[in-house]
Parts: sequence; structure tokens; C-alpha cells
Amino acid sequence: MAALTVVLLVSLACSSSDDGASTATTATPITYSATPTPVVTPTPTTAPVATASPLTTATPVLPPASAGGSVLRFSVPEAGPHFDIHREVSPAVSTWGIGLIYSRLFRNADADSPDLVECELCESWEFVDGELLRITLRADVFWQKIEPLIGRRLVASDVASSLERQRAPGSPNGDLLTGIGAINVMDDLTLELEIDGLNADLLLNLADGRTRVVAPEAVAVSGDLLRGPNVGSGPWIWVDTNSQTAAYDRNPDYFEAGAPGVEALRISYIPLASTRLAAYRVGLLDFVDMTEVEAAQTLKKFPDSFSKLVASPGAGAEIALNAAEAPFDSLLFRRAVFRALDPWADLTNIWGGGGAVTLGIPMPRNSWLLSEDAMRTAFADGNRAAELSSESGVTPAGPIEITVGQFGDAYLLQAGRVADALATLGFESTIREVTTREFADEVWIGGDYQVFVGAQAPVDGVSDDLFSVQHSDGLWNTTGFASDELDGLILAQAEQMDPADRRRTLLDAQFRILEGAHRFTVAARETHWLAREWVNGFDPDPRRGENAWIARLTLGEHEEI
Repeated sequence: MAALTVVLLVSLACSSSDDGASTATTATPITYSATPTPVVTPTPTTAPVATASPLTTATPVLPPASAGGSVLRFSVPEAGPHFDIHREVSPAVSTWGIGLIYSRLFRNADADSPDLVECELCESWEFVDGELLRITLRADVFWQKIEPLIGRRLVASDVASSLERQRAPGSPNGDLLTGIGAINVMDDLTLELEIDGLNADLLLNLADGRTRVVAPEAVAVSGDLLRGPNVGSGPWIWVDTNSQTAAYDRNPDYFEAGAPGVEALRISYIPLASTRLAAYRVGLLDFVDMTEVEAAQTLKKFPDSFSKLVASPGAGAEIALNAAEAPFDSLLFRRAVFRALDPWADLTNIWGGGGAVTLGIPMPRNSWLLSEDAMRTAFADGNRAAELSSESGVTPAGPIEITVGQFGDAYLLQAGRVADALATLGFESTIREVTTREFADEVWIGGDYQVFVGAQAPVDGVSDDLFSVQHSDGLWNTTGFASDELDGLILAQAEQMDPADRRRTLLDAQFRILEGAHRFTVAARETHWLAREWVNGFDPDPRRGENAWIARLTLGEHEEI
């Protein structure tokens, strides 16, 4: 139980920011015996070796004024703690760090695509009788011309070795490969994954930013990749990482024509969001993420900037009612409490106008979420709240305890709004603050609460959330809400491989969850991204560690600062 608590806390720290980093737990080094058939290209007598010692503390600095032109400049709060992509859950490694040099079998498809994923390393894929996922690889992918790979061709045994390493005991990213049995290499370009029935999240998990393919020879150098060597098959070649910046150069041998669209990346480590924003405003950064208020102010000054809102419906501030205990064992009373709450007013008054009201499920597309109109049917109706409370027959029997985790002042203010809502129904309440560790132990795991206000527990994907949090028998279903109809919908969507069919099922499931009135997310995270007018093709979507969009960016002419 203590180990699970540590995993939850580390994951929570990582999820507090799209580009945050966390402290990793070093696993026992593993050596792999998979040996791919090499196709060696001529190399210089002395090939470069990409090995370094990453620094885990960042000193706030601005990017050099000489940067610009064909160099794309952006910033993240901190560096990753090391270089081993399979030994760390933080996007500081997978999205904004060393994950930039690696490729995946699949990547997330564009938002306007009917499919959720598309091939990256693969040429094609097919499911065979619900028992196999057969993947054919591209024949034109080569490892970077750096020791110990020296530009040899990437083959199926590389992928098999990497997947086996990722799911090795103790690997923090192994759960992404749950449901995969034996991994069979059929030839240099074909592998078959044995699967335990159809799994609608399988391809999304293989497209996750943490499921990147590393080479067995690179792992064999030291038994792990904590300090490198950093050799990938992706669009970027690692150059250097220090306490202030990271440098990546364009991979001239990348297998996708025209990518990357710039010659280099320079990433500055700037912990303070205000400093990052200032650097953007004076032209030292080409793009940056910010709050809604900051975006509105910046767009007034730089109206030619490109802007995009990116939602993260699986992360944010959650409110839950314990349906297994009085008074919340009454469905009518739970619905009364929901209608006494006005989460949209709270978004404005507590959360600075940013975020969205959702059910907290990390849907792959915003169109899979219940609409705001649908969500509003369950909230912000004082008259109906009073009627439902009266119909429930529930009467006060002592103060109701609201447990709030110490995740920030806004969470405590939100707990106060819940107390106000209960007061309008004639119920007194008390607020109990607990540390984040106590919250993980008592709330996420123990379910010891009447009402809680806190951060969402970390999950990997739609089915993981539904089976662990929403299903009647879910490990983290601490509200005690149970519904045979909802359980049936959860089981059905897990095997629906057609995205349109699955979306319809998930919308139906969300209606059932909303009707149950037991938990929701009051401030699902939304991030505003802005890019200067000289950045072409700006369409960021870093959910689930996606960073392929960075390689598509190009820079127009602009005055260097």
C-alpha cells in the first residue's frame, strides 16, 4: 500500500503541469539479448557518442539573444531527472526532453482525422481474430549515426526489445502495455503482439509519448539509459543538456520528408511562468503556454500571434460525494447538492476563468465529452436543489465533513463553496485539510471521506479511468457508486475499435455518471498556447506526450532579438 501511495504522489506531481518534471525511481538495470539484423551504412572512423550526465536543478535564464532564424526556441519549467524514457513518467522527459529523439509505432492523429492514431514507425497494422495485432514496419527508418548504432536500420526485434523493456517489473510505464501477451518477431519488418481480446485503448497506449522505441545496443552500454547514450530514430538529435538549456539539432536522415521544419531546437529551463511569458513578449521565445487571462492580455499587445486552447479533461480539481454513507447514500440528495453548486461561477471566481467542467475522464477528443449544455442540466438550479432535498427526506444529523487536500489555496476556497452549497440546503459542514500524502492514503486509496475536494488520481487513458474509478468494482471507486447499466457500457466501449461507435457509447456512459451525481471535475485543466506570427503550422496538442507537431513547425522571416 505504501508503494502505491508513492506512485500516486509521484504521478500527481507530474500531472500538475503539462511540462513539469518529477523525481524518478531508478529500476534495477536490465540487459537485453535481442539482436536485430544490422544494415550498416558507412560511417566515419570515430563516430560521435551521445552520453552525458543530466542536471536535475534548473537555473532560471533567458535564451540567448542570438537565437532565432532557423532555431525554434521555447521553454519548460525544468529538465527531466535523467535520460531513460522508460524509467520516468514525467512529460519533462517524454514530451519536452529526451523523448524528442525517439520514434513510436504509432502517434496521435490530427483532431480532424476519423482515426485516433496513425502510423509513425509502422507501415500498416491489422487485428487478426481479436487475438493478434500484426504490425508491418517502414523499411526506411534508420537509427541516428551515433555510437553504438551508427546508422543501422531499425528492425522489428528493436521494437520487441523496447516493448519488453518498458513492461519489465518495476517499470513505471509498464501499465501502458497491459493486455499484450507474447511479442513475436516474424521477420525484420513484421511483429505480432498477442492480445487478450480487443482493447480499444491499445493503439492509444502504443502512441503514448512514453512508449518510445529504444535500441538494445544503447541499453547494453550501461544496462540502462539514465545517462545515455542518447541515440534515437526520431526527428531530433540530442546535442546537450545542462542546468539552463537543452539543445537538439535536426536529424537530416529522418524518414519523413520535409521534417523537421527547422534546423534546431533550443529549450530553456525557466521555472516561473511569469518569466517565460516575459521572454515570449520580448521575442526571446517563439511559443509559450499561459493562462486564459494572460493569453487575453498578450493577444491585445500581439494581435498577430497564433492562439490555441488545449484541454486536458483528465486533470484538474475534483469534487466527490461518498455514495456509500449517509447522507449521500440518497441519490436525490446527491442530485440536490449538485444543483446547489455552480461550478461555472467557481471557475470564474476561484480558478481565474480557466478550465472546464467535466466528469474527469481523459477523452482523446473534446468532441467525446458531454457538452456544456448537457453538464449544466445537473448544476446551478437552487430551486430544484431545494425540491430534491425535500423529496429525499434527508435531514441533518450533525455536520458534514469536507476533506480537502493541500494542493493549493484554490482547493480550500473550492471546499468553502461546497460548504456554502450544503448550507443552502440546511446542512452544516466542517472543512478538514490534509496533506497530499494523507490525501493519497485516506481519500484516493482508503475512501475515508464524506465529501472530498482535491486533485484527480492519475490514470492512463479512458478505459483505465472507467474501470478503476467509475466501474462498480473499480479499485479507486471510493464513492461507492454502483450501476449495472454503467458497468455494461464500460465493458462495451473497451472493445469498440471503431472510434465513432465508441464515442456514442462513451457519451451514453457519461450521462449515466452525471445522473449518479457522485463526482465531477470542477476545473479540468485548459492551457492557452500562443506562438509569434513568424511560427508557421502552429497546432500544439501535447496530450499523452504528443510532440510530433513540433517537427512540423517552420519559421518565417523575422527580426532576431
